[in-house]
Amino acid sequence: MTPIKIAIGVIVCAALSACGDDSPATPGTPTSSTPTVSGLAISGNDAIRTGFFASYTATATLSNGTTQTVTPAWTSSSPAVATVDSTGRVDGLTHGSTNLAASYQGANASKTVNIRQNYGGNWSGTYAIQACDQSGIFATIRWCQELGGVGATLPFSLALTQSGNNRDEISGTISHGSLAGNTSGNVTGDGRLVIGGSYNVTNSGVTITVVVGGWDTRAAAGDSMTGAWAINLSAVGAPGNAYQQNRIVAVSHTSQQASVSPAPDHYGLTLSELFDRIRH
Repeated sequence: MTPIKIAIGVIVCAALSACGDDSPATPGTPTSSTPTVSGLAISGNDAIRTGFFASYTATATLSNGTTQTVTPAWTSSSPAVATVDSTGRVDGLTHGSTNLAASYQGANASKTVNIRQNYGGNWSGTYAIQACDQSGIFATIRWCQELGGVGATLPFSLALTQSGNNRDEISGTISHGSLAGNTSGNVTGDGRLVIGGSYNVTNSGVTITVVVGGWDTRAAAGDSMTGAWAINLSAVGAPGNAYQQNRIVAVSHTSQQASVSPAPDHYGLTLSELFDRIRH
């Protein structure tokens, strides 16, 4: 090849910038890596009442610092107490607690969920007088005998709301017959209902204070309750008192969570009206 032809070839290669290469060099675009899951958290109620459900969500924290709601694999450590489905819905079955767990792309989270026995709503039933003592003015008016004495069966009812972060706070009214008074209390750790309260009844210018205490009942089969409580009565400015010990004969949960209005501060009744209302 002559020197002239070699020079022409070098010039052409330089102009085309392609001699000796399979493909031209172009600026590259960096490839971003897909963020990974670095943490997982569960959000939802701390407690659920039996017969109710709540939905829980799982939030993943990613390696790039962002978060997103994800659909994990859910499990309940105590399925006899509470079940969980694939969407995170937890159904409360019996009083107790369960460890709700979520797993997603190698990350895990857990949350303790308490299931509280449900006492919210309206209850209606009867109780039997187990013991009845009377003194002073109450002996004079023959309180125990007028009610029917030991063994007598009388009506009662409850209208309760159940609230609080742990679903264990109770408030509402208790009625002996048609005489209602305010009550409050809680659901204990082992599922019992413990409440108390007081209200006034005015009879012929005398104010009788009715104190409900020692209420200790437990849920029973058929959405019922078993247990007992006591009533103590005293009269302002008069001697003596009456004390009853009562035990549930039968009671039914007639409706769920009630909207409860406060009971009146006092009742103005004659003695015969008082006994009539307690009996009915």
